[in-house]
Amino acid sequence: MIELKILPVGTGLGVELPPEVLKHLEASDGECIFLEYMFNGSYRLAKHDEASVEQMMLIDGQMHEEDA
Repeated sequence: MIELKILPVGTGLGVELPPEVLKHLEASDGECIFLEYMFNGSYRLAKHDEASVEQMMLIDGQMHEEDA
């Protein structure tokens, strides 16, 4: 587990991501990453790509089918 400290950034708040996190996300300066709320109440950081969006849509669709 990696601890992230909340820091002031401009008029808001932010966190600084350590180099090892950026390496695993394959993210660099100027790119967007996303904080996703998961169904179990947790969050995850993710780099946006079409494959993961498609996979999440399929999972979401399956979850709704099970509820019916």
